[in-house]
Amino acid sequence: MTDYNFWQDLFDTYQSLSDWLKILWLIVPPAFVLGLVALTLRFRIESRRVERRFDGELVYSIHRDAGNQLHVISHVRQAGDNPPLLFLDQGDREAFDYTDHPSSSSSG
Repeated sequence: MTDYNFWQDLFDTYQSLSDWLKILWLIVPPAFVLGLVALTLRFRIESRRVERRFDGELVYSIHRDAGNQLHVISHVRQAGDNPPLLFLDQGDREAFDYTDHPSSSSSG
């Protein structure tokens, strides 16, 4: 076992392969490395484009109380008939009465 040489065994095995497998041995490792470099560079470029902070204003926040109930808190004053929450399936508009919301009433 002392006269075993890994590189000699590897090259002997490579020489005994068919031509198609030799071509694959030459193409696949560099293609893998190039693909890995391309993915890494794309990730770095895209991550630098994304800003780390949000522009705009805080509109809603969600608070969980001790009773495990969720409360949606609006941080902006609603104007006119704008509802404090936007429901995806509102169905009949008369089923939702938004006039009782304190921030939607106008004082004048």
